[in-house]
Amino acid sequence: MVETYFDTPEKSNDIEINKSYKFLFSNYLIMQLLESYPQIALILDSNRQIVSANKNAVKFLEETDLEKVLGKRFGEAINCIHSNEMQAGCGTSIFCTECGAAKSIKEARESLSFTTYECRITSQKNNLLNAYDLRVSTSPLYIDNYFFLIVYIEDIQFEKRKQSLERVFFHDILNTAGAIKNIVEIISEENINEDIREYVDMLKSSSAQLLNEIIFQKLIISAERNELPVNKKIISVNMILKSAYNLYSKHYLAEDKEFSVEYLKNDIEIETDKTIVIRSIGNLIKNALEATKKSNKVKLFAEIKNEWIYFNIWNEGVIPQDVQLQIFQRSFSTKSKEGRGIGTYSVKLFIENFLNGKVFFNSNEKEQTCFTIALLRNEIA
Repeated sequence: MVETYFDTPEKSNDIEINKSYKFLFSNYLIMQLLESYPQIALILDSNRQIVSANKNAVKFLEETDLEKVLGKRFGEAINCIHSNEMQAGCGTSIFCTECGAAKSIKEARESLSFTTYECRITSQKNNLLNAYDLRVSTSPLYIDNYFFLIVYIEDIQFEKRKQSLERVFFHDILNTAGAIKNIVEIISEENINEDIREYVDMLKSSSAQLLNEIIFQKLIISAERNELPVNKKIISVNMILKSAYNLYSKHYLAEDKEFSVEYLKNDIEIETDKTIVIRSIGNLIKNALEATKKSNKVKLFAEIKNEWIYFNIWNEGVIPQDVQLQIFQRSFSTKSKEGRGIGTYSVKLFIENFLNGKVFFNSNEKEQTCFTIALLRNEIA
């Protein structure tokens, strides 16, 4: 008996491979669908051997035509360094137990369901090593009396590299920005000339704002990947209001505007992630200050209604109808610069996806404009 550590060792012979290939080739619809897939697509038989593939797959495997990969398993076709370690080939070595491609194919065949795994493969061709980061999805397919597996493969090396660079970037830049902020705070505590005190205070405010912006961008990326850590703790509503207000009370955007905060007369405590909530409120405050004309008002206040606590950011002015219809869309911005437009989108993402809250707004001539973050009260006695 042929030894295996993971998947079945049996292989189809050349006659069986050729029969499956001819059957698929004669099916015009299947071949059209295969070629219409914009990335890499393979069709395997029940023994995980290639019986058809689109042109993108042949190109990816660095072959000149499909016939050169027929009968091979994926690891063998891509020259995986572990594909020949066992007599039965790809899918049967100890290393295959941790291979995303092998897992996706095996699970789809056994469960008869669609599966997706990320996969890292090291291949060797012409004595050169190549590393691949792939996303492999597999789906079972029955046609007449034939059973096949359709394997869709995405090259995600740039996506993985981007994630790696982002981690390094945020680690380094947060350390640098944090160091600047700490140094400025130390200087501000010294007995310095009053002529430069104003500039030190401005530098202190700017460094704190820089740190906040970097952290906020990091949070957005984590949220979009559904990796945002949520750390709920007990905090009072007035403390949230105070912290959010302090973010922009001395900011240049608040100059020449009446920016105020109204605290609850009877403060309550709620259990939530204060970082997410405060930064979300701060983002809405920033938007309100940017949209408000000189001498006009911006107000931050909270309300308690039944089971909900509402954090409101109100400002004088009305949002045009065409803008209102696109407010929470990603990348939409009233500003002309590319890359803007993640403010209100990110707030909705944070609050609704991770804190089970609600985000909405109202803007009309009578009431002006008010954005609201609603969280379940969950009052702590």
